[in-house]
Amino acid sequence: MRRLFMAFLLAGAAAQASAEVVSVEIKEQRPWIPGRQFNAGEYELLSGVVHYEVDPLAKSSRGIADIRLAPRNARGMVEFQGPFMMLRPLDPARSNGTTIFEVANRGLTQMQSVMIETDTFSLLRNETRDVSRPALFDRGYTFAWAGWQGNLTADEFGLAVPTARVNGPVRATAFLGFRSNGLDGGPFLEAPACAANSGDPVAVLRVHKSFDDPGTVVPRSEWSFARRKKDGTVVADPCAVLLARPLAKPALVSATFQGDFPKLMGLGQAAVRDFVAHLRRADKPSALNSRAGDTRRVIAYGYSQSARFLRDFLYRGFNADEEGRPVFDGVLDVASGSGRGSFNHRYASPGSAGNSVGSALRAVDLYPFADVPTPDIDGKANEGQLDGAIRDKVQPRIFHILNSSEYWARAGSLLQTTTDGRSALPEAAGTRTFAFAGTAHGPRRHTLFLEEATKADYPYNDSTDLWLAMPAIVVMLDRWLMGTASPQSRVPRVGTTLVPPSDLKFPKIPNVEVPQAPPPVWQLNLGPDYDARGILTEPPKLGSRYPLLVPQVDQDGNELGSWRGLAGSVPLGTYTAWNYQDRRMLKAFGMLSGLQGAFIPFPATKSDREQSGDTRLSVNERYGGLGGYMIAVDLAIDSQVSAGFLLPEERDRARAAMFSNWDRVSGLRIHWPRPTG
Repeated sequence: MRRLFMAFLLAGAAAQASAEVVSVEIKEQRPWIPGRQFNAGEYELLSGVVHYEVDPLAKSSRGIADIRLAPRNARGMVEFQGPFMMLRPLDPARSNGTTIFEVANRGLTQMQSVMIETDTFSLLRNETRDVSRPALFDRGYTFAWAGWQGNLTADEFGLAVPTARVNGPVRATAFLGFRSNGLDGGPFLEAPACAANSGDPVAVLRVHKSFDDPGTVVPRSEWSFARRKKDGTVVADPCAVLLARPLAKPALVSATFQGDFPKLMGLGQAAVRDFVAHLRRADKPSALNSRAGDTRRVIAYGYSQSARFLRDFLYRGFNADEEGRPVFDGVLDVASGSGRGSFNHRYASPGSAGNSVGSALRAVDLYPFADVPTPDIDGKANEGQLDGAIRDKVQPRIFHILNSSEYWARAGSLLQTTTDGRSALPEAAGTRTFAFAGTAHGPRRHTLFLEEATKADYPYNDSTDLWLAMPAIVVMLDRWLMGTASPQSRVPRVGTTLVPPSDLKFPKIPNVEVPQAPPPVWQLNLGPDYDARGILTEPPKLGSRYPLLVPQVDQDGNELGSWRGLAGSVPLGTYTAWNYQDRRMLKAFGMLSGLQGAFIPFPATKSDREQSGDTRLSVNERYGGLGGYMIAVDLAIDSQVSAGFLLPEERDRARAAMFSNWDRVSGLRIHWPRPTG
């Protein structure tokens, strides 16, 4: 039964010179899955809209780019609003006291499959009917989400933010002749903003041979902000570029122009801060915080973009509320590498994810990379990611979770090394890092490489080792917050198992070529106004290229030094964090297959191995057959549970996943190795 009511908070808000939740509009409060009994009983769903205000003159607002240029209400406050959703045990006595706040990724949850598994799950109009992976619900965790991304549409789980009445330079890019773009034009990739005027006379278009190529300027009369429709007609488009004559060969183009009024994207970090502060502070009552036992501890969880958001959130000082109290007790930062993101500056572009996926020279992979202070590569700075949180005494306990792609595509080694790549760094107090060997940014089924739309040179890496471990990692972090000793970090070590790509000892595998290096990352000079005011100088100036290290491999090509999950412990092939889709992109820009890895199955028998020249032992030589394989799997499951990387109640799920893996690999051999000729 839907209930609609408004819980208005904070009468006399005009007297408050702070950032805060003003009101919570509950649009739905009901049993989440009626009759579904977890060990913690039934769960309740609450959803609706949160209304926020920030004082643009308050100390807590200083870190929000362009906040003083935002429109204000009659009380002098800046208003914004966004959706929320919460799942919690219906019986407060059965809550375990920990709320997991997930930072939504592009308006979507990434708990599904990673931590939980349901028949369907959505942050808007949730219609879940059953849960097939209930471990965290059985343990009584509360889950919460709040919209933060200001450039999503009104029907997405984002944040409605005002615009600043100001203009400035914007740089937008497009790869012409690659993917679906022609050589004469295409839409901008993740454009921070579109042109304020399609006829902008001072806009500049450059053609680049590589990311670090300054580019050749195209005369203004020879291009326009426009696109060609399917019928061949040309229409003006401030979000696309069209050349009068096609390029001779594929290239990157960048357009610098005057942008439209920018949205105050930095309010997304304020929204997360204030929403979570509201959950845990009962002095401002609402339906969300009336049960104090739900939020004795709060863990922030983010995957990929959302994890980079959390790193930026901590770096910019948002883990202190308006009264200086901690917001998050723990942070579970998964698959961010060493980067942050374009979340809080003028013309921010949250979707930008770095050079590895074509987000050319964006404010993403920026110094400082490591938690502890270390000099930048030019020696002109000495900062750490957590300097502000330590200074403000709001440092959370952090789990950095890395998959292999973070080393090969997200500059992950800079979390552990000096910026010159020569020396290991000490670990920050209160931080642990766990790297998972042989895991890609996200698993992808083997045979997808045969489909034209996603064709790659090698079968895709579909290891779910990290996802199988994630509920156990949540419990591990939660126990650490409650005083239990944390396990030691599991990462490759500089000089032995973390090495320059040129030192990789990859085995000889027929028809497999090892990349020379991860996609490049340079020191970026974003201009004199970036640090103080969040205003970029476009295009940025490049400094030195950061040396990046990658995990060393064993005789099978599988990574050393990182934690090995089940597929890594009982392998049926070689799992890599790299693959190839477009060799032209690799040659010009150092780009591999986005964030996708590869899986190269072991030969089935000794005869197959000898005939092909593969140096890796065959499956038959390793296990004898399915029976021997499953015996090894059961031993590996025991080891994972004992080490705390698999929940005991998920043994059967893990065993079924490994049995399925055997079947899929057996089927894959029909297609791999590919026939020659």
